[in-house]
Amino acid sequence: MKKGKLIITILTFSMFTFIIIPNVLSCSMFKITLNGKTMVGNNEDYWNPNTRIWFEHAKIGEYGAVYVGYDNFWPQGGMNQAGLVFDGFAEDYLAIKDTLGKKSLSANFLKDIMKRCATVDDVKKYLSQYNLSGLETSMFFFVDKTGRYLVAEGDSLIIGNKEYYIVSNFYPSKVKDESEIPIAFYQKGRKFLESHRDTTINFCASVMDTMHQEKNWGGGTIYTTIYDLNKGTIYLYYFHDYANVVKFNLNKNLKKDDYSLVVPNLFPQNKKGQDFLNNYNMISNELDLFKDADNLKDSMRYTFITNNLFEKDIRLIRTFSDKVYEIGNSWIDKGNYIEAIYVFKINVKISPDSWMAYEGLADSYLKNKQNELALINYEKSVDLNPDNLEGKQQIERLKIK
Repeated sequence: MKKGKLIITILTFSMFTFIIIPNVLSCSMFKITLNGKTMVGNNEDYWNPNTRIWFEHAKIGEYGAVYVGYDNFWPQGGMNQAGLVFDGFAEDYLAIKDTLGKKSLSANFLKDIMKRCATVDDVKKYLSQYNLSGLETSMFFFVDKTGRYLVAEGDSLIIGNKEYYIVSNFYPSKVKDESEIPIAFYQKGRKFLESHRDTTINFCASVMDTMHQEKNWGGGTIYTTIYDLNKGTIYLYYFHDYANVVKFNLNKNLKKDDYSLVVPNLFPQNKKGQDFLNNYNMISNELDLFKDADNLKDSMRYTFITNNLFEKDIRLIRTFSDKVYEIGNSWIDKGNYIEAIYVFKINVKISPDSWMAYEGLADSYLKNKQNELALINYEKSVDLNPDNLEGKQQIERLKIK
């Protein structure tokens, strides 16, 4: 699910990966209902291979569920015992105005829905009670085992009942002609379903294969889930390999205690996936070295770590831009401005087109009383983002001094 994927600004809590991050990949999801049988498939297109599948019981009168996501255990998607399936998508900003007098969503609203709701009508009733502000860059897609579906986008809660339907990172309510949606893999999937339809697992896997993404630096479709809503079966695939599948039965798995599984560990034969996992985690671990003040204060050690980092594929390194930014800000918060400068220098090298990276570096220089360098970097930040009002204000203050 992730286009500029939200990591995270919904309701001021860390949400997922439907949040906006640069260069994020678009995801795809489809449903098909034939002869009373409903199947749903989802491609999770992203770059973090540290994925999980987990099972959670519920109290008496509620539904247990299976969830899929990353190692922060925020549910990117899932299915409950009533056969209700959901997933989420990052979208461009869409203002939410229907907020007057409504209560705020809780941080666990998705799990709350999965515990309480059996149908898309239940979900619509649930969401209609709440102020959905905080979801301005998110869309959610719910399907129940009757085949009816709900698109939750901004103030719009749209129920549909087409035989087959595909969603991706666009707002369906804004689309007049589906053939003009400028997403190549979506169009491939749409044409595939127009030519042939059935509800076998092999067919559904072929639909997902048709829409999967693959990047030569390693990112793309990290995992695929296909759900049989009537039988409560989950078919799990890893790293766009549709020849190998792990199958789960929801009710049988919920007879055990709550538990989670590391998705890559279920697919040791997927060499591309395992290699990408190792490369990704190697870079993540190397970036953790910039959390150590000793590594930043020792120029030789800093140079060695930095040079070693940039021997890796820059396209993969750039997916960690947010992590580097957070490390830099943590040094500012601690009052370690020299350390922050070193980290933000890495950030602007990783993301030379990021106005936030330059602003972070400028903030560090300003805190360290290096006003000339602060001014230069604020100006770079504003050049990249003319709407950066804070940067403009800092420029004005520094020019007065």
